[in-house]
Amino acid sequence: MGRKKTITDAELLDAAREVFVEAGLGASTKEIARRAGVSEGVIYQRFATKDELFFAAMIPPPADLSQIVRQSRLKGRALVEKLTLALIDYSRATLPVLLPLMLHPRFQFEEFARRHPESPLFFLRRELVQALLRERDAGRIGDVDPGGAALLVWSTAHAVAFFERLGAHDGRFDPEVIRRTVRCLWDGLKPPRRARPGGRRAVHL
Repeated sequence: MGRKKTITDAELLDAAREVFVEAGLGASTKEIARRAGVSEGVIYQRFATKDELFFAAMIPPPADLSQIVRQSRLKGRALVEKLTLALIDYSRATLPVLLPLMLHPRFQFEEFARRHPESPLFFLRRELVQALLRERDAGRIGDVDPGGAALLVWSTAHAVAFFERLGAHDGRFDPEVIRRTVRCLWDGLKPPRRARPGGRRAVHL
């Protein structure tokens, strides 16, 4: 491949991420440079060490849930289900990046969060907590801790992606299995039934 005269940091990190996902921690900067179309010297002009390059490259790809969280008219059960399904798809896309990251001997979650506060991983966590807080305060989900509820949604999404990665259900759960899983999650978050006049109970949201 011919060498590029210039390359942006984003292009270099894209090439590095691709190689790290394929080869893990043993990936060589020589192969990263080849894939990016630059010399190894260009890499070390921008990143002092291979570890520095690794942690910069392995920030999970972006995902914007603002359309679901802020602009959507979905509320209550419909919103929770939509968010969970979106996060399952996001987890499927990001797990190949997260696995090499977690295997790095110097990786520490809280330190990574401190150094990369605007990483999509942590931005999404804040967005999800705020969305569930608004739903709780509006009475559209039960009186639950929004942080705990967000962790439940995240854990469900990651578990689905993780088991698929292991080869469960031939690498892809049947959509009906996912729907039943999300329904169980909602059963834990839904607001309590409220009594109507005359002793009847209202149908939950």
